[in-house]
Amino acid sequence: MTLNLEVEIDPTRLDPTKWTALQTEICMNVALAKRDAFIAEAERAAEFVRLGFITRTVAADYLHEAAIYNQLTFEYGTDAIQAIMSAAFDSEAA
Repeated sequence: MTLNLEVEIDPTRLDPTKWTALQTEICMNVALAKRDAFIAEAERAAEFVRLGFITRTVAADYLHEAAIYNQLTFEYGTDAIQAIMSAAFDSEAA
């Protein structure tokens, strides 16, 4: 398969109001992939804390740095990122 990246894209194809349900679903899944991956990594880090591999402070630092590096803090806000981390750590405390 050859992709021709020099061809102009018809801007009407980029209009979400004209997308099919499948196009919308694909676009939203890709958009949410980073957040979903962050949630999975927060749960994994919390499991490492529970197992004693790392401290909660280290896990929180790693997750915080990952959120900043991947612009999740900018996209979702600090409170949302903290809530994801808190939920993961709280679920592992039980």
